[in-house]
Amino acid sequence: MNTLLKSVFAAVLALTLANPASAQTKPEALLSQIDADIAAQRYSTPAGNNAIEKIFLFKSIAPYDQRVTSRVNNVGEFYVELANKAIASKDYDKAQTYLDKSWMLSYLTPGLSSAQDKLDGLFTPGSAVAKAEPVKKAEPAPKPAPQPIAKKDDAAEKAAREKALAEQKAAEARALAAKKAAEAKRQKQLAAKEAAQEKARQAALAEERRLAAQRREAEKKAQAAAKLATLKEQRERAEAMRNQEETEPALANFDLSQNMIDDRNTRQIRDELGPICQEILDNEASVVLHTKTPQDYRWLTVRLTLCVRRLDKAFRLRHSYQMADSEPAITLHPGRNISLLKKARN
Repeated sequence: MNTLLKSVFAAVLALTLANPASAQTKPEALLSQIDADIAAQRYSTPAGNNAIEKIFLFKSIAPYDQRVTSRVNNVGEFYVELANKAIASKDYDKAQTYLDKSWMLSYLTPGLSSAQDKLDGLFTPGSAVAKAEPVKKAEPAPKPAPQPIAKKDDAAEKAAREKALAEQKAAEARALAAKKAAEAKRQKQLAAKEAAQEKARQAALAEERRLAAQRREAEKKAQAAAKLATLKEQRERAEAMRNQEETEPALANFDLSQNMIDDRNTRQIRDELGPICQEILDNEASVVLHTKTPQDYRWLTVRLTLCVRRLDKAFRLRHSYQMADSEPAITLHPGRNISLLKKARN
């Protein structure tokens, strides 16, 4: 998990800073690269050329483009499947590592919540795991009873049976030939009928294609206008939220240990986040995570999401990122219907 987070966000940040204009103008090319990585099973490796890094890069340059959602689910479901296999093999640490990758991508990944419930019910970090039950050896299948040896037929009876069999085969061959001839005739008649109908269908299809092309053109224009209106509304809403957040004080502030975050110590951070998660639920609050790097923010978001859902699975945690001036911290704010992210939307 630690290596993945560092490599993903370091590569995404480097690519965005190196050529932001190019990244913003080529989302289709980036989607094609993500599809190629998924097809080649380059989900999180090698560093700098894998699907997860490119997914986060795509989100950073096109935050409102939902075309990446299916790719996110594809990668997330891959790691949920690996986690289920690890659970079946009783490798619970590896299973949680796989689930962390899915949580980092999207908490809406199909099967993620049920897999986490299964793992939480079997294993808690730091506790002893129940020993596996001994595998029962399969009992050997009973040997088939010996069959009685058939008596030799009389020569006359054998000849009669062979004759009857030959006659039956000849009759079947004649019946099959008659059936094939009838089917050939039926197919010929059907082909003639279809040929007569095809000419009329072609004229109707040509007219239908012309009308369909007109409808598609009208739909494209309507969709483009609706999309522009939606993006404008989202930008205005985000701008209003940023202006409100600048003057609105936080409900509470909780300082965190930078060393604990640097070490990626999941056990200690879980104990430290427990009271904070309870405060979030009690106040139905949204949170802003103040960290020094985006890598720290992503890792801490996964830990906070798991912490909250252990207390209340129905609660939807809304979180945003703000670069910390000094030590990392978590601030609680009134619950909102959209993200608090203080970042320009393009």
